[in-house]
Amino acid sequence: MIIALQVYLVFRAEAYPCSTDMNPDYPTDQARRATFRTKEGKKVTVFQWAVYDFTRRVPRGRVTTYKDVCTAIGQGSPRSVGSALRNNPFAPTVPCHRVIASNYYVGGFFGEWGASRCSAKIHMLTNEGVEFTNDGYLAKKNVIWRG
Repeated sequence: MIIALQVYLVFRAEAYPCSTDMNPDYPTDQARRATFRTKEGKKVTVFQWAVYDFTRRVPRGRVTTYKDVCTAIGQGSPRSVGSALRNNPFAPTVPCHRVIASNYYVGGFFGEWGASRCSAKIHMLTNEGVEFTNDGYLAKKNVIWRG
């Protein structure tokens, strides 16, 4: 089961290269946001919109941290940012894989945590030019983006 999940994540990472290009399916006006529902039929909260709007701006080849996201949007905690990104209905338009832990550890992906469980996230970031050590830490700090 774990191997199948890892294969799926790697497949998904390669099949959906993330981009910050404008996506017509990403609601930017209040009227569309008010009526938007996820596949599960849930509304997106004001906090989640703020997280997605900020994360959407992280450039390819750069990363930010969960803490930097909540600092930039002026609310929440790193954990609440992670929760919003775990439920991100807009991937790859909102490139949630570009958010890492504040100690520069790879952090989480699809609700999983740690380098061994986030091989797809590391793979995606490596393809964008972001390097990690073998134990899952950011290799070069000059790729940190704070908005």
